[in-house]
Amino acid sequence: MDFLTDAELVLYSNSVRMGARRVTWHPASNSPFFIERGPANASQYLDWVMGGHYSATLPDGSLLQLTYEIDGGEVTGHRLAYVPCPVVLDERLLWEGEPIADTVRVYLDEPTGSAIALRSPVRVDLDLRAASAGHPAAHLTFNESDCRIACVAPMHPYRFIDFVFRHFYPTLRATQEEWFREASRSMLGSRVLADEDRAFPHLAWDLHPGLAR
Repeated sequence: MDFLTDAELVLYSNSVRMGARRVTWHPASNSPFFIERGPANASQYLDWVMGGHYSATLPDGSLLQLTYEIDGGEVTGHRLAYVPCPVVLDERLLWEGEPIADTVRVYLDEPTGSAIALRSPVRVDLDLRAASAGHPAAHLTFNESDCRIACVAPMHPYRFIDFVFRHFYPTLRATQEEWFREASRSMLGSRVLADEDRAFPHLAWDLHPGLAR
């Protein structure tokens, strides 16, 4: 997060909260993270921005949320989310210090609605205890909560950040190609892909067991 901030790849990053069983961000308030469950919407996004419920804010107002669950020194769960900004805004306003929530509200109130962006959050989850048929231990979710595309293994935070920038911010990523290239060496845990999920489309990457760290 320090590198992303110094390299101006993110607008702002929260400090990391490291507890005995959870590694996450320090929120700006005691407001609950989940006020309602269901499809993503602008109201939820604004609640997260106002409550400081994010690891970092991206130049276009989108959010990165990284949380890991630890048990016995091992990662047993994670929630890694890319939450797109619900509007297409002038990024210069944010770099100049305009509050994200206030800026987004202005764009949401435009009578034509031309600034509203229909973009879905992308989330990579790990929950070893909840693994079952139809609910892979590690999975990628977007658009609907019932959309769970199996993943081969838990995902390292470095690799997830590279995934986000590779697919959504390729121009920014290209400015720090050497730093992002190291993501391919960042591994976390072993294979958790169930045999029953191999027959269906799933997300996989080379685990490089000899390079795991």
